[in-house]
Amino acid sequence: MDLLREVEDILGDVESWPTYLIYDIFVVEPNRHSVKKVAAFFYGKGISIEKAVDYFIACIEIVLYKCALRDWYSIWDKNPYTAHKEWYYSTTLKRWMWINGNALCQQEAAWPEVGVTQFGTENTGYEQLIRTRIEHILYGRSGKI
Repeated sequence: MDLLREVEDILGDVESWPTYLIYDIFVVEPNRHSVKKVAAFFYGKGISIEKAVDYFIACIEIVLYKCALRDWYSIWDKNPYTAHKEWYYSTTLKRWMWINGNALCQQEAAWPEVGVTQFGTENTGYEQLIRTRIEHILYGRSGKI
């Protein structure tokens, strides 16, 4: 299984992701706030909780944060009629979108528009570290793609 490619098939190439998110996934010591932003990005784009946990753990290599990621998914799965639970950046629509309850419109733009000014690994200041972690995800477990 090529986890990175599966995730990129849904979310787009890592280089198209907002820099803040790449930083939160690959660089920063996870905390409740950073895990929430990562969870919103995955959840909003329809990444299953299993795949989100596998990918996040592969990137940060700290297993204990899988519970926090699962917690956010669980919170957002509850109350299907609740609107504006959290916002995430849609790499497909190139704008901020709301996570709404499953019974409501899932393609609602967040207003006022908030801009994301930087994308890709280069703007994180940790490009080599991130590239190394991506290579580990691609090659580290099986020795081949």
